[in-house]
Amino acid sequence: MQFKLQNNEKEKTERGGGKPNMKRKKLLVETRNKKGKEENKRLRNSGYVPGVLYSPRDKENLLLKVPEKELHHFLSDKKHSHGIIDLKIKKDDAKDVTRLAVIKDFQYDSLQKRINHFDFYGVTMKEKVTLQVPIVLEGEPKGIKEGGILDISLREIEVECLPVDAPEAITVDISQLGFNDVITLQDIELPKDIKLLTDIDRTIASVVAPTKEEEVVSEEEAAEGEEVSEGERKIENKAKEAQTEEKEEKKDKKE
Repeated sequence: MQFKLQNNEKEKTERGGGKPNMKRKKLLVETRNKKGKEENKRLRNSGYVPGVLYSPRDKENLLLKVPEKELHHFLSDKKHSHGIIDLKIKKDDAKDVTRLAVIKDFQYDSLQKRINHFDFYGVTMKEKVTLQVPIVLEGEPKGIKEGGILDISLREIEVECLPVDAPEAITVDISQLGFNDVITLQDIELPKDIKLLTDIDRTIASVVAPTKEEEVVSEEEAAEGEEVSEGERKIENKAKEAQTEEKEEKKDKKE
């Protein structure tokens, strides 16, 4: 079975050894001078999220802050949160600088529904990075028309590659996926510059038969529909009988 793989490659550049020129997302952040719990609390209350940028090449962590709304908007797109970022750093006493980075981690408060802290990891064009890349399923499996349902088992994969080769997403065409068919990572072929770290035996998606529970629910819904129809018919018959009796009573009175 053949599946179409798209790794969102752009046109090859004239320079750079024919490597695909991947479009990176930009995020504007600002530097900060103070740190500590009280300072971080003050930043959050003023609408900012505190964070850091670090790498083996940096002697010290670079303290950063970013508007909370802007960070939420950025992270709402998985392609942004998983890929290489052009981190534009605004400094008070110096010119803005741009660093390549990936989001290494962030702390999310589920009660207050807010991001409390984020970590950026600085990378270089010559250094391989480990990334989580989203899987996008394209098309409607033909097995659905045969009575099956689509079961998605894997939504992202872990890969290792140079920043210039980093895909925004892996798109797999599943339109030819038939009833009881399964697609695994063995069925797709990544570009040679991208190393797959996720277990190659992992299932991406399959078309399976509905579970017994789903079938029972469907039968119950159908039965309820029949009961309702039968009940409606009884109500209609009673209404007709009442109208007939009323006409006969009026006729008797006239006579």
